[in-house]
Amino acid sequence: MNHKTMKNLISCFVDPTDSRILMEITARKTATAKELAKALPDIPQASLYRHLGKMVKYGVLQIAEERPVRAVVEKVYAIDMDTAQDIPRLLEENRGDVYMSLFAQFSAALMREFADYAARDDINILKDGSGFSTGPIAVNLEELEELMLKIGELTAPYRTPEQAAKPGRKMHSLAIIITPPKEGGEQK
Repeated sequence: MNHKTMKNLISCFVDPTDSRILMEITARKTATAKELAKALPDIPQASLYRHLGKMVKYGVLQIAEERPVRAVVEKVYAIDMDTAQDIPRLLEENRGDVYMSLFAQFSAALMREFADYAARDDINILKDGSGFSTGPIAVNLEELEELMLKIGELTAPYRTPEQAAKPGRKMHSLAIIITPPKEGGEQK
């Protein structure tokens, strides 16, 4: 994904309608306009088609398939990112555009999960164990690796099928994002 397409993707995440369409397609992997209209009934049909066309033009969505339906051709939309790519090889290439593409996929899935939770009628933010926060940490690369290993060790007992099967347990998602130092920041 090139820099311009990545900027377009980010602008789609900021646009509320585009964002909802992207989250719906992310959840489904692919979707037709008819499926999207049914899942997002508050978006007028003309607006839905306009947003889909814009995102295809921007390179954020692709037409994964075209199906003949009566006298028209139904388009099947998908996010224009290859999620089956060889991640170790991509990381070895050390390309920022590819890394951002992977992060966008991660973010879209996380946003979808959070949106599903926020849309529930029985939401109880304090009692459901939901939240998010950010905070700076001052570490060198070795300390960061050590910290991530410790977090993995701390969470390992809670990720087992046996733990999930215990009474009163509910599956939560814990997402950790590490942003690098700002440009010019000291990294030794």
